[in-house]
Amino acid sequence: MGVTMSRGETQVSGRRKLPFGGNLLERIRTGPFSKRRNHISATPNTDDLSPDLVRKYLAEHPLFLESIVKEKTPKKDLLGVQCDSIGRKKSKTLGAQEASHTFLALKTKYTGLCLKSQTQLCLSEGRKNDVSAILDEAACILAKATDSDGFALYLPKHNETELEHYFNGTKTPYGPVGKGMTVSAFAAMEKTTQLVENLPQDTRFPKGVGRGATSVHSVLSVPLVMPTNDLLGVVELTKEGIKDSFTEEDFQLANAMLSWLVSSLHQCKMNRVLMTQSKLNDFLLDTTKVLFDEMISIDTLVQTIMYHTKDLVQADRSALFLVDEEKKELFADYFDEGVTDEDGKPVFTKKCQIRFPSDKGIAGHVAKTGEALNIPDAYEDPRFNRDVDKQTGYTTKNILCMPIISKGQVIGVVQMVNSLNNDHFTKADEEAFKMFAVYCALALHYSKLFSLLKHQQDQYKVAMDVLEYHFVAHEEEVVELTASPFPTPDEVPPVLSKYDFYAGHFEKQLPKLFMHVIDDLFGRNTFDQEKLCRFILTVRKNYRPVLYHNWKHGFQVAQALYCMIKTNPGIFSIKEQMGLMIAGVCHDVDHRGYNNAFFTKLQLPMAALYTTSVMEQHHYKQTVMILQSVGHDIFSFMTPDEFKEMLEMIRQAIIATDLALYFPNQKCLAALIKENKFDINNTKMRDQCKSLMMTGADLCAVAKPWETQQQTVEYIYEEFYVQGDEEKKCGFQPIPMMDRNLKDEMPKQQVGFIGFICLPLYNTLSQILPGTQPLLDGTNSNNTSWKAVVAEKEKQTQQAKEKEEDTQ
Repeated sequence: MGVTMSRGETQVSGRRKLPFGGNLLERIRTGPFSKRRNHISATPNTDDLSPDLVRKYLAEHPLFLESIVKEKTPKKDLLGVQCDSIGRKKSKTLGAQEASHTFLALKTKYTGLCLKSQTQLCLSEGRKNDVSAILDEAACILAKATDSDGFALYLPKHNETELEHYFNGTKTPYGPVGKGMTVSAFAAMEKTTQLVENLPQDTRFPKGVGRGATSVHSVLSVPLVMPTNDLLGVVELTKEGIKDSFTEEDFQLANAMLSWLVSSLHQCKMNRVLMTQSKLNDFLLDTTKVLFDEMISIDTLVQTIMYHTKDLVQADRSALFLVDEEKKELFADYFDEGVTDEDGKPVFTKKCQIRFPSDKGIAGHVAKTGEALNIPDAYEDPRFNRDVDKQTGYTTKNILCMPIISKGQVIGVVQMVNSLNNDHFTKADEEAFKMFAVYCALALHYSKLFSLLKHQQDQYKVAMDVLEYHFVAHEEEVVELTASPFPTPDEVPPVLSKYDFYAGHFEKQLPKLFMHVIDDLFGRNTFDQEKLCRFILTVRKNYRPVLYHNWKHGFQVAQALYCMIKTNPGIFSIKEQMGLMIAGVCHDVDHRGYNNAFFTKLQLPMAALYTTSVMEQHHYKQTVMILQSVGHDIFSFMTPDEFKEMLEMIRQAIIATDLALYFPNQKCLAALIKENKFDINNTKMRDQCKSLMMTGADLCAVAKPWETQQQTVEYIYEEFYVQGDEEKKCGFQPIPMMDRNLKDEMPKQQVGFIGFICLPLYNTLSQILPGTQPLLDGTNSNNTSWKAVVAEKEKQTQQAKEKEEDTQ
């Protein structure tokens, strides 16, 4: 169809239009120049053009002349000029420098190869795991095709939340993916091509293209998205100059070229997967299913492996020896005696276990080295252990012995004896078994894990039976309390409804007093009385006999909350009151006498279970375990959703007793009160108030009468000193409050503790709940007493010092 022409001739037939935007002559006719001339004539006449007008137009359109030269000059004449000038033309931005550097490398790479050789090279590179270099080459080629001034390639990282800049094999951080940043960050987020004609005026991209480029006017950013929606990278093309922008044709060219690239890479990836999968033949697929179906029994699994091994390499006999790491031995339970069943399948008999050292014989050598052995004549090999033949009465001729390796260790050895097809086992037999051995290793590994798990589950069930017996209250106690759950009016001490109550004076009556408190708040028909009796007795049993954080302390916290509720009526709902009371009596259940820092410092298992609020989370877990035990479900009258809500209230209340959480809570509430913004009906503020109530109840001993306060402090400090002694044994220096050697500083420490923690606590709490004012008053009174003790000690110290000086 076409006519061969020399340079300068006009093509008269067979000419194909460019798919993206036509030819340059058409651009000239419809471009800015023709628009300029439209006011003179509808059809421009070159005779009207003056030299001055042409110079003015070229000054306004600097790329016009270059496009004419490129269209009219053969590519081979331009190539050298382009290579020489690309550095000068594109030296304005970092992207331009990259384009120059990469294009010079491509010129060498793609010169002198035929299309077939080039295709094979591309395919080999496409099979690589890292295709960053391929994407970089494509970006450079596209930059040349679109006459870009610069380009960049960005690769995703951190689950496609960030981009990094790729250049010359090096990756540097670029920035996060998202809106309000760069063009490529937005393209990566949307996974759609972005064409920006005037970047400085586009408010969507305040950071432009990044990388220090400031003169970019137009941007074409193309995200490379796989069919699986995975982002491979983002190609960013840039142009400079206020009147040189990317066009719709450039947009189409970029999408067309890069979509073929992504399709090819996707196909290479799929082919790589298919090539790997093709290595697994039907035999392996069938046997794998059998292996994993039989994971329940290690004995059955061993027989299955032996059966398929024989069938795989056509051996007369097979044996599987497992490794006993502890005893450094190989052992076998099942033996192949050549017996078959009615269907012709081999039958493996279980006899007296054979054991021998893991470094003895052929199997021992394989177990030790992890290397396969193919022995054509067993009796000629000095490593062959004839004891097995003696014990079984079988004559071994040739052996193929292969290791089964899991996690880099030999866990078993399969020994195939006497090939049925040849006088020895072939290389093909070895290769066939190597693939099979992978599945054997997986099956053995997971079978052992399953057996271990089942064994642990059995141990767990037994342990839970034992624990439940010792965990819950004795039935005799439950029967006794259930028969008479409530104290008579005379047995209820008047101080029970006051903050001065001290549980140590009424230890034996505490379960009944708890029942009385619950009755007073909620009535006798709300809870099942037997369940409530069993619950409180089990809670008492699960408090350890430590010096301070014991059952008496747990009850005293619940009693303090009872007083807060009674002295501030109408504020909290029935469910909130229930949550507070149960949380209060359970808040330190199973306390070990050590604080959270102790478990973390000594890296004890408890700290590994709970990273924050270690003991408080444990107390809550113990509470839930009691509530879910048979006969202890005191909230059985609630719906599942109500019970879930109740557990969450209890959890928040118990966690709030972590003193580390008190400080920000008190500070926030004090600020709200000062600004007159506190609202008890606000859900968040209400929860903060209940948390402060838990802290106030937990520390309420500081507000009790002076005699009670002194006795309580002695218990607290003795418990502290026990922890300090343990820390010293482990090589740690305890804090002064827990150092027995600093016992004389205890009064001064109490003054500091009250002033720093307790007074701000009760001052804030009394402003929210006026009924708690006695706690603030009691704390102030005890603070005065402690200061008097400190003053007296200082006076005695000073007198002793003066007396010593006088004697000298």
